[in-house]
Amino acid sequence: MKTKRLASALVLASALAAAALQAGCVALYPEIGTSIRKITAEQALDPPPPEDLRWIRIVSGTIKDSMRDGRTWKQAIGKLPDPYAKLYINEQEVMRTNPKSETLEPSWDDAPRGNFQVSSADKMRVEIWDANTVTDKPIGVKDFRATEDLVLGDRIRLDVPGAGEVVLAYERAHAMFGLGLWFELRTDTCFLTRMIGGSPAERAGAQPGDEVVQINGKAVTTMSSNAVRSAFNSIPSAGLPVVLRHADGSTASVTFREGPIYPTFAEFGQVD
Repeated sequence: MKTKRLASALVLASALAAAALQAGCVALYPEIGTSIRKITAEQALDPPPPEDLRWIRIVSGTIKDSMRDGRTWKQAIGKLPDPYAKLYINEQEVMRTNPKSETLEPSWDDAPRGNFQVSSADKMRVEIWDANTVTDKPIGVKDFRATEDLVLGDRIRLDVPGAGEVVLAYERAHAMFGLGLWFELRTDTCFLTRMIGGSPAERAGAQPGDEVVQINGKAVTTMSSNAVRSAFNSIPSAGLPVVLRHADGSTASVTFREGPIYPTFAEFGQVD
């Protein structure tokens, strides 16, 4: 009986595998990222930060002691507000702070921060909300553009009608250091999957979907997966020569060198 059940299970497994192949199922390979780390003071920013990329953080605010109807916060809700802020760029919410408990002078030290694609032509908006109230209306709203007369040094100070004041950090993009590249190790080869825009990998001529044919003169088909990982994560100062095969079948010999990267919040997340 056990033998018959085992035979039936093997037949079923074989049938399922065949069905998967007929359905066009493909293996999934984990995406591996190359090292990206904080830049040091000794490392030159070459190229410098793009002009249309800004590092933004909601720093602090001051909230009026009375609400729109003239009542103080304690008269209206029995306590001070728990304020938090939202930032929008071109009608899309890009950042939201955590509420600060019972204060008229919130300091959002733990606010998200990062590089955002923005220029003086883009529409921006700050909204201040109270985490206590069940309402669809913020305490105050301010629409603005980051024009030269509004940006003072690396700060923007906004008078928010109905709320008070909000201070934003608005600096040139902050840099990270590395190659800015992700790849997949398949059965006997390696493919590039994505890269940070403007990264050293992209500047070298790499494209998503490229097959890595050679690394430092060695055919990838002869290298172990650990050797490929090590090569991409320990790039010498002189650079790492690689041969890539593009999607159209053409090949290119490039040299990967680590350098400054200016990743956006959308593609990388928080950058300090």
